[in-house]
Amino acid sequence: MGKDGKGACRVSVTFTRQQYAEIDRLSKKQGLSKSWFVRRATERLIEQENGGPMLPLTDSHAVR
Repeated sequence: MGKDGKGACRVSVTFTRQQYAEIDRLSKKQGLSKSWFVRRATERLIEQENGGPMLPLTDSHAVR
């Protein structure tokens, strides 16, 4: 997905207060957006289901 959002789809998600607080804490700790964490978690689930590589939950190239 490019910065212009072409080729992307939007989805709305509802989290429990505890889930939201944890995503917020992690995003602030690592200097990444909450959206990045949700996208990465989705990627990991898809990789796991498809037997693909499991990459670390960090992005050294992320815009901070």
